[in-house]
Amino acid sequence: MNAGAILRSKTVSVVSAGMLGAGLLGGVAFAAIPTASDTVAASVAGTSAPTATDEQAKAKLKAVLDGLVTKGVITQAQEDAIVAALGTAAQGDHPKLREFVGDVLKESVDYIGLPAEAVKQQVQAGKSLGQIADQRPGKSRDGLVADLEAKADARIKAAVDAGKITADQAAQLRTKVDAAIVKIVDHAGPPKPTAAG
Repeated sequence: MNAGAILRSKTVSVVSAGMLGAGLLGGVAFAAIPTASDTVAASVAGTSAPTATDEQAKAKLKAVLDGLVTKGVITQAQEDAIVAALGTAAQGDHPKLREFVGDVLKESVDYIGLPAEAVKQQVQAGKSLGQIADQRPGKSRDGLVADLEAKADARIKAAVDAGKITADQAAQLRTKVDAAIVKIVDHAGPPKPTAAG
């Protein structure tokens, strides 16, 4: 094998390893970022992802990146840039909706003025939170949405004041949060089967 062939062979190996590493890195990075459906599903259920899970995902990503640096696939500077970029994306470009939507069921119960168990039973029977609010004297679906949006807006304003998000991000977030609240308030599932049925 001549020197040119050896050099081409090594170049192909290095490029292939780099592309494989970038592909793996991209897959790991993509898997570590929560999707909008994750956040909306969590807000519907009234749950919030623990910070420990976020920290575990970051630790796994860092371990993969450290391995790629050790193998020479990427440099330490590239790893630092990737971690910084993902941190900015996670904190700035993709704020978690559930943090701002809030606990819709609990806040709806407070607005509606019924015991939580009574609201839960009606929801399980197939009614939406909006329909339940419409049946209460002095309450309405529109009033419930306005109440939830006001509370979410206060959380967004507090995040802007604390420097967690920018005014531009807050404006974009308000639209998404309002849409999520309306979707949750108007959601009515099929009635759950009873023991007799």
